[in-house]
Amino acid sequence: GLVECLASIGLGGRYGGAEGDEVSDPVPAGLRLLDALDPFDKRFGRAARAGITTLMIAPGRSNVIGARTIVVKPRGATAEAMALLEPAGVKLALGEGPKAVFGAKGRLPGTRMGSAYVVRKALLDAAEYARKRKDHQAAVAAAKGKKGAEPPPAPPRSLDLEPLADLLDGKLTAFVECHRADDIQTALRLVDEFRFKAVLVGATEAYKCAGEIAKRGLPVVVGVMGVGSKRVETKDVRLENAATLAAAGIKTAVATEDALGIGAQEELALSAALAAKGGLDRAAALRAVTLTAAEILGVAARVGSLEPGKDADIVVLDGDPFGYRTRIVRVFIDGRAVVRPEPLR
Repeated sequence: GLVECLASIGLGGRYGGAEGDEVSDPVPAGLRLLDALDPFDKRFGRAARAGITTLMIAPGRSNVIGARTIVVKPRGATAEAMALLEPAGVKLALGEGPKAVFGAKGRLPGTRMGSAYVVRKALLDAAEYARKRKDHQAAVAAAKGKKGAEPPPAPPRSLDLEPLADLLDGKLTAFVECHRADDIQTALRLVDEFRFKAVLVGATEAYKCAGEIAKRGLPVVVGVMGVGSKRVETKDVRLENAATLAAAGIKTAVATEDALGIGAQEELALSAALAAKGGLDRAAALRAVTLTAAEILGVAARVGSLEPGKDADIVVLDGDPFGYRTRIVRVFIDGRAVVRPEPLR
């Protein structure tokens, strides 16, 4: 089955606006997309019919640090039944998105350097929060060894700082949306400063700084594979982007960027085909939407390839996966058919 690294389906849209971005604050990191997910969104069925059996649902591009992401399968009647990994990571956004939303309100960030400041301040606050939490745990352990000693009161909980403390502790991964080369370099700067695990997503101009990304060993999820720019940040899009990154030794997946309002979910195989057209090896292009994508999301032990012990997520096609006339014949998720052959007429 195909693995989509960056989707926004299931986050509202049936009766009103989208539910993935909480624009009252630039850093609502305590939010969980699990609480916004609509299992009955018809787009999950469309994704399954397109051969996509695993998706990471992520916030859009409004918040500098948004809600925690979730990896799901397009089946089940509850968000918990759909979940494969939750939380799957923390979504960060650098560039035009946050500055457009909050700058229009006269709030920080209104500039790119403002977005970087917001990330730094949040992570410094999270580091202090984590220190107080560890000091309290040590004080409680020490009190247990002393007769009659009372453990100190716990520091106040912060729902927004807890996931960021987990990020700094290496328990969560940051999925950082950054398109322009300068935004990518800001992301690298923040990774160098705070030493957190990160994946660059979008990364339209990553080919301009592939060497710097490779030095840090960061995976990249490439989007905007279509010909021509979709917005101002992606005007320098190149089909050779994924091939350039792979040639530099960077683990590279391909996404449609449905979560960023650019591609359609059904275009995932097409996006991989365009990456192959741009020079990415065909086998690597197929891995970029299957096993490599699963590895980047942290779910490769269960999905991404056909191996004993993994989930039976299988797509049967009637031709070349990258052929424009190829049709999907069957789709199985966890061994159960979710797409069946059409009856003969």
